[in-house]
Amino acid sequence: MADQAAALREVWERMGRVDPLWAVMSYPERRGGKWTVEEFLGAGVRDLAFVRDLMDRHGVGLGERVLDFGCGVGRLSKALSTHVPKVVGVDIADSMLRLAREFNPDPGRTEFLRIDGRRLPFEDDSFDSAISLTVLQHSPPQVQIAVLAELARVIRPGGLLAIQAVSAQWSGRPLGAEACQAEITILEAPASIRPGAAGLVRARVTNRGTQVWPVDEEIRLGNHWLRDEATTVRDDGRTDLPYPLRPGESAELTLSVRAPQSPGGYVLELDMMQELVAWWAQYGSPTARVTVECADEAEPAQHTPPRPLVPPAPDLRDGTEGIEMHPIPVSLLQALFSHFGGHVLTTEPDPFSEPPWDSRTYLVTL
Repeated sequence: MADQAAALREVWERMGRVDPLWAVMSYPERRGGKWTVEEFLGAGVRDLAFVRDLMDRHGVGLGERVLDFGCGVGRLSKALSTHVPKVVGVDIADSMLRLAREFNPDPGRTEFLRIDGRRLPFEDDSFDSAISLTVLQHSPPQVQIAVLAELARVIRPGGLLAIQAVSAQWSGRPLGAEACQAEITILEAPASIRPGAAGLVRARVTNRGTQVWPVDEEIRLGNHWLRDEATTVRDDGRTDLPYPLRPGESAELTLSVRAPQSPGGYVLELDMMQELVAWWAQYGSPTARVTVECADEAEPAQHTPPRPLVPPAPDLRDGTEGIEMHPIPVSLLQALFSHFGGHVLTTEPDPFSEPPWDSRTYLVTL
């Protein structure tokens, strides 16, 4: 859990430095600083209006003291502060919170705190309600579950939880374990790379499964970063198959990766995957690994056997990649809310995430 929290903080600190408004509301046409502050904060007013309409329909309210979980740059906090006396926003990234304080300059009405991603720094029953939109979906399910337990702890009995989450909505065809078998050979990889820098990895992928890998079933080569056998970045790069591969056939792929932000020695692990289904290591398909040193003064390191060093790659990404999406089943969330002693008032389809995600807002009294 601590490693996952550190990895999430690393991603969102970078987002907050590079393109914070787009990182919160990732409309393609707004990428690269194309949100205006007025439009961005106006979207927060609109999104809160959707939730407040649900509350009105079910006869519940926010109360006087509200927690904005995963507040980012404070767009919902700004909207909430016009309806309640006190809003406390919490986030994992200092780079986001600096903007939140700038957009919400009244400390008597809005307060912002950085959290460690594990336990909320509040006593039990500290808030009348908590709200979180487009936040949980960026964390693995086990983190989402831990967050919900903490939110249930800090909301008073009779209080309200308004949470948005996504479940999978995918019409593709899982290939099955026998088809998801690959041989991956790393042909070129950086021996050393600057922390946070982009690099290229070239690999040969061979179909060792029992059927053709089609190009329209979201089959991709991806990578993780490991340190001391623990995964520090689970989802980094992706690259598609260039053409269908029959059993025994191979293709050479080039994968753009981004080094972790912290210096040190890492293992770069390549694995095949089918989006929204599984990484193929889960089916017993072997991965490929290479050691990479992350250092401010990156120098070529020797591998056995030696691998040619890829020249410093152009920065193919602007630092806003790495936003993961993690679905969690509706039935699991409903069971969790019941386990916490809550009553689910509604599970409402909402406009907060686009297909292939099934996005819903949950209103829960505790």
